[in-house]
Amino acid sequence: MPSSVRARGLFAAAALFFVFSAGCTRVAPYERGVLARPTMSPGSLSGPGEEHVYDVHEGATGGGTAGGGGCGCN
Repeated sequence: MPSSVRARGLFAAAALFFVFSAGCTRVAPYERGVLARPTMSPGSLSGPGEEHVYDVHEGATGGGTAGGGGCGCN
């Protein structure tokens, strides 16, 4: 039984090593241009749809023009 516990421990350690080492990668210089495009930026997503969701979500405090109970459902 101790050998199976040791084998499980080694397997778990190896699995964790591979999971955590997979995220540590270098970005090649030719790939950096793709990641630097303006379309990859997380900002400027606010539009009419997002404003509507915010208004419905904040319905309990007045929100905006949309009606709702503040629960976030339309």
